[in-house]
Amino acid sequence: MSASHVEYLQQFKILSAEEKQILQESFHAVHYKAGEVLCHHGKVTQNLFFIVQGILKITVPSDQDRDHSYFFMEENQFMSFLYSLYDNIPAEQGLEAASDVIVMEINRKNLFILFEKLPFFRSLLDKIAHLTMVEMINIKNSYLGVKSSERYSKLLTLQPGLVLHVPLIDIASYLGITAQSLSRIRRSIR
Repeated sequence: MSASHVEYLQQFKILSAEEKQILQESFHAVHYKAGEVLCHHGKVTQNLFFIVQGILKITVPSDQDRDHSYFFMEENQFMSFLYSLYDNIPAEQGLEAASDVIVMEINRKNLFILFEKLPFFRSLLDKIAHLTMVEMINIKNSYLGVKSSERYSKLLTLQPGLVLHVPLIDIASYLGITAQSLSRIRRSIR
């Protein structure tokens, strides 16, 4: 199992024993099964998550039957749609468990109470979100303008955990290829 949210935060700020305790008590562990929706697109985001174990999938609405897999968030990352959570507006994306997942979770009301108890936490969370966004953009950009087989090879290098834990149909959607093409690519690599 990966580090806790408190241990993770200490990479960015030295926390006092009291701050650690407040953070530990503010979040609670929740298990989600693969396929469970944590946030629906078109609804206001209600929770902030820290991924302890497993993978979350950011989805965007699609014209097809399934939502498009936009990005995958892995262990030791905070995840929420902060613009929705902060401003109480509907999220344009959805969030789903791509595998069985354990998260540390705090709801909107308790998050704002936490911001009052620990005034530094909001700016720290925003900084972490900014760094995560830069990483996401860099990964997404690395898949642009290359053949589908090269996208899959890059995935194996940049996000190898996905191949072990995420359904192939979601990986295909993420890479912008059909499931059949992904199967052919995987066979040719073996």
